[in-house]
Amino acid sequence: MTDAASRGRFDLIRTVVAVVGLVGLATAALLSGSDRQSREFPNSPSLVGWPYDTGAARAKAALAFVRSGPESAIGCARRAVLSDPLSAQAVSILGRSYLYAQHLPEARQAFEVSGQLGWRDDMTQIYWLDQAMQDGDYKVAAERLDALLRQSPDDENRDKFVAAVAASPEGRAALAVRLKLAPDWARRLSTQVDGLPADQLLQRIDLMRRTGKGVWDCAATEPLTQKLINQGMLNEAQSVWRLNCEPSNSLVYDGGFEHFDTLQTTSAFDWQISSGGDADVALNRDGAGHQTLALEVISTSTLPIVRQLIVLEPGHYRLTWRTPASPRAQARAVRVSLSCTPDLSRAANGTPVPGRPDTWTQDFEIDGECPARQLVFWLAPRSPIHLGDVSLEEVEDEADD
Repeated sequence: MTDAASRGRFDLIRTVVAVVGLVGLATAALLSGSDRQSREFPNSPSLVGWPYDTGAARAKAALAFVRSGPESAIGCARRAVLSDPLSAQAVSILGRSYLYAQHLPEARQAFEVSGQLGWRDDMTQIYWLDQAMQDGDYKVAAERLDALLRQSPDDENRDKFVAAVAASPEGRAALAVRLKLAPDWARRLSTQVDGLPADQLLQRIDLMRRTGKGVWDCAATEPLTQKLINQGMLNEAQSVWRLNCEPSNSLVYDGGFEHFDTLQTTSAFDWQISSGGDADVALNRDGAGHQTLALEVISTSTLPIVRQLIVLEPGHYRLTWRTPASPRAQARAVRVSLSCTPDLSRAANGTPVPGRPDTWTQDFEIDGECPARQLVFWLAPRSPIHLGDVSLEEVEDEADD
């Protein structure tokens, strides 16, 4: 009986221990679950003060920061660090609380720790970006801004940070080094420009010039170029366009129509085509493999069938174009103007170039009447032609020879 009683007591104790263990595990799981939930929902029930409360403590610290100010958040932030001393986010919340509570030495110490734990925390990046700017260390500032925007390219303060670093030539030079690596956020510098003031637009132009070709394609350049045109900054717009849109040596962009696409909406310094269904415009290859435009006006009046905006300094210019596989009589139906606005009254026929079949030329004297001109090809009805190899060059006046 004694042995039986002993075995009974042992079984009872083992059962109690197992139950207590299961309850403990269940409690830990419940607390851990509530802790994880508190990271997403700071107001949800959670317990701060047990060994694995880092999520709850971080959430409570963030909530206290917003509701009662940074000083009140320090306690929970310290608790989060004690729970998970290897969490860069926990240390960052502590650093942020110290920083905004004006405990500057403690803030620096915290951000030094979070910096060593990894650079994926935004506030850590921002802190060291600010410190680098205060120290005039533009290389480090550019590196920290690059690291921040690689993980948060749409950060709400992105434009402010970029403007701060790019405010000096040294800062723009340092940023250009990072941009040459073609990070994802580079495209946003040229495509998300609505609301930017003129000084920040100029910063971005200089950044592009310092960075050089290869980071922005032409499509990414269009929004910035169009913004500059709308702001009346035409010389700057054309310089950005020419840098990124693979221009030929001619002043005309895409004179061979290699980048022309009838299905795409065009803007900036692209070729523009007549709209309204009164003209047919199609791409065609001539016998030599050169791309041309097949043009025909199907209305009853002469139309500005293709045109392009060009910024020109005062001077003497010569326009040349070809009309391959086009009868001479129909090719003569083309007139060209280079004026401030599309103006048929200022358009003229081209002059045939001796010894160069299907090639035409026309000279223009440009004054300072306007900063940009509309190069327009006008075509009469019922005169289908092929247009290609458009080139515009500045020539010296004979009096200067």
